[in-house]
Amino acid sequence: MDIILLSFIAAAGYLIILCKIFSIRFVVQTQLLWDAAFTLGMPLLFLGTFSGMSTAFLSGVIFSVMTAFLGFLAPAKPANDIVQL
Repeated sequence: MDIILLSFIAAAGYLIILCKIFSIRFVVQTQLLWDAAFTLGMPLLFLGTFSGMSTAFLSGVIFSVMTAFLGFLAPAKPANDIVQL
């Protein structure tokens, strides 16, 4: 149970920091980039133990779910096909 709680805290903290640095729309638009960076970066932080790697794996899954849910709440701005002068 502790691993799940730590994973949630790590994923939520990373998402909060991203939303404070950038806007929520920018995070939603570049969701794939942040998922890849978090998925590759988190195991490097917890390298060496089984519980650390489990925490990193669950953090990646939770972060992906959170960003997908954030995409539903704040959809990306649609591109305009017509340029108005």
